[in-house]
Amino acid sequence: MLRASPKPEDDDKKPEVVAFSRRDTARQRPKQGMSVYSAAAATTEGPAWLTRSHIATKYEAYATTKPPRASVVAPDYGAYGGNASDGAGARRPLKLSRQALYWHTQGRGRDPDAVDDVLNGYNPQAAPADYYHPREQRQTYHTFKSHISNREDRDINSIVRQHYNQRTKVSKIQGSRTKSPIYRLRTFNNVIKYMLLGNFVKRRPDAPLTFLDLCCGKGGDLFKCEFVGVDQYIGVDISDQSVHEAFHRYSQQKARFKPGPHSQRDPRRYNFEACFATGDLFSVELPQILEPNFPGIMDKVFPVDAVSIQFSLHYSFETEEKVRQLLVNVSRSLRPGGTFVGTIPSSDFIRDKIVRKDFQVNESSDRVKFGNDIYSVTFDNHPPVDGVFRPPFGNRYDYFLQDAVDNVPEYVVPFETLRALCEEYGLVLKYKKNFLEMFAAEIPKYFSKLNRNLIEGLQRDDGKYGVEGSMKEAVAFYLAFAFEKVG
Repeated sequence: MLRASPKPEDDDKKPEVVAFSRRDTARQRPKQGMSVYSAAAATTEGPAWLTRSHIATKYEAYATTKPPRASVVAPDYGAYGGNASDGAGARRPLKLSRQALYWHTQGRGRDPDAVDDVLNGYNPQAAPADYYHPREQRQTYHTFKSHISNREDRDINSIVRQHYNQRTKVSKIQGSRTKSPIYRLRTFNNVIKYMLLGNFVKRRPDAPLTFLDLCCGKGGDLFKCEFVGVDQYIGVDISDQSVHEAFHRYSQQKARFKPGPHSQRDPRRYNFEACFATGDLFSVELPQILEPNFPGIMDKVFPVDAVSIQFSLHYSFETEEKVRQLLVNVSRSLRPGGTFVGTIPSSDFIRDKIVRKDFQVNESSDRVKFGNDIYSVTFDNHPPVDGVFRPPFGNRYDYFLQDAVDNVPEYVVPFETLRALCEEYGLVLKYKKNFLEMFAAEIPKYFSKLNRNLIEGLQRDDGKYGVEGSMKEAVAFYLAFAFEKVG
């Protein structure tokens, strides 16, 4: 909901905000300076969704909040939004200034990746716990396996979309996630993302913090956004079921409060505005996904402070065109000085496995496979003996992670290729570390900031913190990165 902030005292003055949510799009807004996306063209036609009021009831399937006053569903993309101040009072006008975007709302030990329990003093109220679905309290747990027919006849987008749609549905009836065979691994990965966002997602002085979550999935990073103090969140994903679930999570956990200059953030709730949309970011420019659903969002919210893509960028490396389209969306979305953060499979890890011949060969099919009982990587053909893939695009493998990814096609991401392409789009590398190195370096700083559930989920059988055994190799497969937008 677009609101005007009452003027606080000068000593506590905060900027006002343009908060985009599902409700806002039914209102006409005055134009202001265009973003880099909208400089090429503008339209005077009214959006088609204004006449489609019957769609309002479709949101009842995903949240208990009131249906929107106008639909925001475009023909090809679904969109969902929530307003953290729904029901807080009558609407008031809002100044639509980009600079006024604000609303009142919030290694120690012998193993390099393990931390002794001598690290203490963690604060149970610091980082909020990740979302838990009510049905996850069941005693039994059903390990996830996808069922995708005719894989050979499908393109990767179709396989990925169906896989994550199925995973979203199954997650609601699996049982308590703490009983998952990879619960500690998931906790470890979540902690890595807390560290990555905590280190590189920063607001400017006296300005709101805007965050674009590409391939947002079911909204698993919403509480991480609360942890770093995000004010406006935009989530996009190719899986419509995942987007529905992300919207549902946000709606159930969003903060409800009275606007005021001295409002405090509730660490157990989402104290930010959010909107969600479904679309293919590797093939379509971002405005084509967002503008039909949230008219004016590109001018009034973009450029953002941070763009995140977690465990998904590797799908774009099917072709050079897809990678470039992704980087166009990233670069044009970021303000100068903004950050692009993410997590991807490590090409260094893959190269080392190949060079050391640490793999198995299926004599009948000539397929090459490495991994363990937790994860596996399978190439259809022998990879290059030096582990350097030429050309750098289209080098496919099937990835398996127990209870998470069921032999879904992915692509090698040669990191130097990614770095070089990012530089073409004004993105300069600031950080690159594999998960084990990052955990060992950062956990002393974050141990006291993380929620009790996260800390307990990290504790190993020997009393230290981190991962061990098969899970240690499974997390070593990944690295974290951060780029900064220049110019």
